[in-house]
Amino acid sequence: MPTCSVCRNHVPAWKPHPHLAQRSEFMKLMETIGSDMAVYQCPACGCTDRDRHLWLYMSAIGLPASMRGARLLHLAPERHLEALFEACGPSEYIKGDLFPSRSNQVKVNAEQLQFDNGQFDIIVCNHVLEHVDSPQKVLSEFYRCLKPKGLLIAQTPYSPLLRRTFQLKDFPGKELATLLYGQADHVRLFADDIVGLFHAAGFQGELLAHDTLLPGVDAMEAGINAREPLFIFTRP
Repeated sequence: MPTCSVCRNHVPAWKPHPHLAQRSEFMKLMETIGSDMAVYQCPACGCTDRDRHLWLYMSAIGLPASMRGARLLHLAPERHLEALFEACGPSEYIKGDLFPSRSNQVKVNAEQLQFDNGQFDIIVCNHVLEHVDSPQKVLSEFYRCLKPKGLLIAQTPYSPLLRRTFQLKDFPGKELATLLYGQADHVRLFADDIVGLFHAAGFQGELLAHDTLLPGVDAMEAGINAREPLFIFTRP
């Protein structure tokens, strides 16, 4: 029976995204890797496939234990992951967003972080790079604010068919952005060279495949997208 890695409940089936039928045909043709909208939500706790997959990945590499006593910055924080991160016992846990929606969040612009050099051991910032004006500035700021040997997790959708990141000169409007980038507030679609963006900012690391970190974990049982790798990088 399917089991949610976040709430640990057994569920009869995963709930599809309510707008599954509206997924851009261009996204399908580009074989874009990101959320699997067919197994989107846990009917017990409401977490998404992205939440479940990330927690499975983090658990597989022992990151929850590394969070104990660590200084953690979590941008665009996923509600269902917050409690799991808190339970790991970080010494500092800052939840930030450009537009804070909850009282426990602080206003943070990822392109101009207000934090000290080397302040954090771990930064988690998922599905933000496809929204910002300059991913390069964001990654430069992450590098600055991480300690040496600090870890960055930054999931983002991308197309393995593209050689270079696809972005029009000007924002095309919500309708065309949804068609070309998959969502009305996305401003680009990253390509197969996505790792080079992190390396250019000074980070080390590669995309780690599902089968490498989670061999034997059935994607449908876990309610995740086995095509989505883990974006994890280290500041040397």
